[in-house]
Amino acid sequence: MSQETVAKQESMGGALGLEMRSGKITKVGSTKRIQELNGLLHGTRPSIDIQRVRVYTKVFRETEGEPELQRRYKASAEMYRSFKPVIYDHERLAGWAADKIRACQLALEIHAHWIGDDLDQLENRMYDPFIIPEEYRDELKEVHLPYWKDQTVVALMLKRLPIDPTLVMSGPCTTIENYLTNVGSHFIADFWTLLDRGIVGTYDIAQEKLKNLDLDDPQSFDKQIFYKGISDVCLAMKDYATHYADAAAEKAAAETDIIRKQELLEMEALMRWVPWNAPRNFYEAIEMVWLAIMFQFMEGAGPSQTLSRFDQYMYPFYKKGLEDGTLTPELALEYIEELYIKLTANPWIVSTARSYLVGGYYRYSHLDVGGLTKHGRDASNELSYLCLRAMRHVKTNAPTVSLLLHQKTPDSLLYEACALSAEGMGHPSFFNCETLYAMLSHKTGGLHGTGPYTREQLLEYAGPVGCTETGVGGLQFGHTESTTVNVAACSNMVFSDGEKNGKLVNARTGDPATLKTYEEYENAVKEQIKHTIKLAHIGSTVGEQIIAEKFALPTYTIFSRGAVEGGQDVTRGGAYCNVGPTIVISGFGTLFDSMAAVKKVVYVDKEATMADVRAALGANFEGYEDLRAKLVKAPKYGNNDDFADSIAAEMWTYVSEEIRKLKAYLGHYIDPSIKTVQTNVGLGEGTDATANGRLAGTPISDTMSASQQADTHGPTAAALSYGKLDFPIYTNGTILNMWVSRSELIEDDLDERGDDGEVMLGLPHLQTPDTTYSPPVYKEAGMTNFANLIRTMLNDMGIYHIQFNTVDKKTLLDAQAHPENYPTLIVRVAGYSVYWSDLGTKTQNDVISRTAHNF
Repeated sequence: MSQETVAKQESMGGALGLEMRSGKITKVGSTKRIQELNGLLHGTRPSIDIQRVRVYTKVFRETEGEPELQRRYKASAEMYRSFKPVIYDHERLAGWAADKIRACQLALEIHAHWIGDDLDQLENRMYDPFIIPEEYRDELKEVHLPYWKDQTVVALMLKRLPIDPTLVMSGPCTTIENYLTNVGSHFIADFWTLLDRGIVGTYDIAQEKLKNLDLDDPQSFDKQIFYKGISDVCLAMKDYATHYADAAAEKAAAETDIIRKQELLEMEALMRWVPWNAPRNFYEAIEMVWLAIMFQFMEGAGPSQTLSRFDQYMYPFYKKGLEDGTLTPELALEYIEELYIKLTANPWIVSTARSYLVGGYYRYSHLDVGGLTKHGRDASNELSYLCLRAMRHVKTNAPTVSLLLHQKTPDSLLYEACALSAEGMGHPSFFNCETLYAMLSHKTGGLHGTGPYTREQLLEYAGPVGCTETGVGGLQFGHTESTTVNVAACSNMVFSDGEKNGKLVNARTGDPATLKTYEEYENAVKEQIKHTIKLAHIGSTVGEQIIAEKFALPTYTIFSRGAVEGGQDVTRGGAYCNVGPTIVISGFGTLFDSMAAVKKVVYVDKEATMADVRAALGANFEGYEDLRAKLVKAPKYGNNDDFADSIAAEMWTYVSEEIRKLKAYLGHYIDPSIKTVQTNVGLGEGTDATANGRLAGTPISDTMSASQQADTHGPTAAALSYGKLDFPIYTNGTILNMWVSRSELIEDDLDERGDDGEVMLGLPHLQTPDTTYSPPVYKEAGMTNFANLIRTMLNDMGIYHIQFNTVDKKTLLDAQAHPENYPTLIVRVAGYSVYWSDLGTKTQNDVISRTAHNF
């Protein structure tokens, strides 16, 4: 790394990546217009906007004593009405969630407990820095933070928890921090109904319900507040669009360029029609989709506003446009690329403490292609290919594009997805439709029950939300990423009898030296995990109660099918299916390997005692190098070894069943999932040495994948291990990371390529003479093996999800040493992709440490 780069990293931190991506290098896309917008995106520093804060503080101060639902709805409506429009050159899709591109609204009623401490370091912190004008900083300190600091979920939680908060807020084995700072995250809007009837359809329903209320019924008083509030928010969304139309008209009047003037006039007409009315063409429909996502950003509840089955609900508009001559595939591609830029340009803000764990500003938007129709037929169409191709042109890290794979998926679509994956951006993810449906069939149903969804609903609306959580468009609301349980840390509690640093923090399972059989040891591990799950459940239940009382979300309610008709906000149970708060498992690979090592070394080979292992862990293996070597040598999950895999299958099932027994505050059952984002790094820092030979403070295993460097027998053996697990019982989804080296899939890149080398089956040739995209040379054998591996793992083995890094390790190592040479390098971390230079060094090292497979 050059001395200049080192100096910049020390002084700028994460801002270095932003600086490196400024300029011509990021001006990529299929047209000149998209290239300029992409350049604007990367040339603009993320910043803080306080328009929303001002509105909420003002409205809540003026409405002291009024019902909480009424106050929230009034604030939401006022926010939309008071927003100042922003229109940039080259834009055709209108709307920003803040006062400029790449700006973020603050939601102090959720984040005030940490914003106050972080305010002075936001601009200069190491990762995810945000520009904040001095006058905003002063206003926040003097006016807004004092009002909100005692009203957040965290502040209220500390007053209500019936147990020690340090055990659950961010405890040694569990944390509910993400749940407490994201009261409405991970959501799929009802795009189908929205595109069919517009916002006016919801407004008309609310007005009709209001008119027919029987005021002699005591229940009608709450309903009256609800329907008046929903009506007002609907009208405010219309006002938001009208203000944009006026701004576009004003800019058009001053514009001298004939083409740009016409575009602005079309934008004006667009915003006078949508979102109030149902869209009539592709341009209006994609604007409607963007506004639905953007309004959720503005509501400020959390990340992961998901687009879901975009190629399905948008296809009728695409087909009509081709038929009437108002649309071409190239123009549709351009609109999709602009949508991707818009999604990337809306950053997520987290605390400084969490910024290096979930860095990259990413908001976990998700877009699916493929899947099945409600009649069970292959649903792929030309838009499916265009969505994949758009990412190859525009090269943004949002949205996460995914392929919903099934037995009937055409090879051409799978190969198109593999071609995108081979290029090394971490897109797309691959999901098994039937396993998705099986998970959702039992979602919220408990240990032996079923969920509320019909098969037809699943076929038409089901898809992943956020990283990989299971969702159904318009029919589901709740926290699909809530409480995290670190099962690797739980296993350590057996050796400390539930203590950490001399304090009792978990279950008492006795002196480990008294565990005479492996079965006794296994039961002790299960007891520690069960106790941690109980702690997590207590904390999340209190949080759910607080959110239902004080954090109503009218925007999410408007976009939930049936919620307005039923007269109930989604935070209070108004969705067709209420889910969460879920329990997320982290560190499974470390747990499986630790238990396998103890079984092998202590109980089978009798080469050490439990007392020996306890002493070795307490010393972080210093002086116990021989014992550590034996533990490391023991069988490992991820190699098709039944010794380890049978333990994995047993613990996999046990943990799921313990979670699915639990009920939530709103009456449904809790769903388990496996995902870690980047938190396996942070959780590892607080986890002592583990019995698989892992050293204290190092990352635990990520997602449900094998431990780093433990899967040594190739991709087929790894796949066979994973395929032994029962995926549908994790009703909130699982993540599986794998690595296939780029050199297996792509020849050395050439500067110029014709169309002969492209994996482009199923998509007509696109006329994009101005594009910056030049396809690489694919290796036919490697790409065939890659596609076959995916088919086998998902369609034959029933694995729910898989995502790939395909960047060669040597490239990542060089990028770590010379980041200035890789300004736009994107990698897959967990359920999302992020720019390499935006990641913390510890997370970079964790990604590099994963096993790279060769065919």
